[in-house]
Amino acid sequence: MKTSSKMLGWHGLFGAPPVFAGEDAGIYDELFGRACAAVKPVDVIDEMLIVDVVSWEWEILRLRRAKRDLIQRETREALERFLVEHLYYDPHYKKYFEDDLTEILQDNLSENQSDDDAAALAAACSRNEPDADQKVNEILARIGNHMDNVVNGARARKAEDLANEYHQGKRAAVKLVDGLLAAAGTSIDSLISKALTYHLEYIERIDRLITLAENRRDASLREIDRRRAVLGERLRKSLHEVEGNQIELIGSTPVE
Repeated sequence: MKTSSKMLGWHGLFGAPPVFAGEDAGIYDELFGRACAAVKPVDVIDEMLIVDVVSWEWEILRLRRAKRDLIQRETREALERFLVEHLYYDPHYKKYFEDDLTEILQDNLSENQSDDDAAALAAACSRNEPDADQKVNEILARIGNHMDNVVNGARARKAEDLANEYHQGKRAAVKLVDGLLAAAGTSIDSLISKALTYHLEYIERIDRLITLAENRRDASLREIDRRRAVLGERLRKSLHEVEGNQIELIGSTPVE
């Protein structure tokens, strides 16, 4: 039968499991159950040691996630900054510009003009047709906006989407990004190295906390091993005493 933290009376004896909001308590219970199945606790001392082992292991996993998330976030943001500087309007984010401008125009054309008119005007503007550019600039000026804002917004959105697709391993994104990096004489490893320069102290602090948690977990594991050895020795001694008593009993029994 599977053992869980609830079955060992977590809330009564040891308080609530150390699971933060957003963490999966079911995974914690599975980890606890596997530990119990491996150790097979015989008393409350064993249970206390299992609680320590699993709690420290959970902390180790949490710290490793924090380190991984930090590196991934900084890498993605560094890649986005690179892409913003190296993406070309056509072919990279022209469609993004056209879509964003269409959405703006749909909200600001006169009532007798349709969404199709907005899309057609945005498409003409994306092709740099002078009449369309002039009309769009007038509309943007009327609402306190500017063409550069639309262009920059489209480029930033494309950079964000492309960086996410790159980290998801999508083939087209990887090929495009690697090509842009090579053309700029750099690499993703170089971007990561530069991005993490200002976070090395924080990463080292996480590593020290992980090491500390691992040492405490291992100490609890060693204590479990030590108790097993002691219990085994006691069992062997008890068996020897029983055997000795039986031999004495047999020897003292008169033979008829």
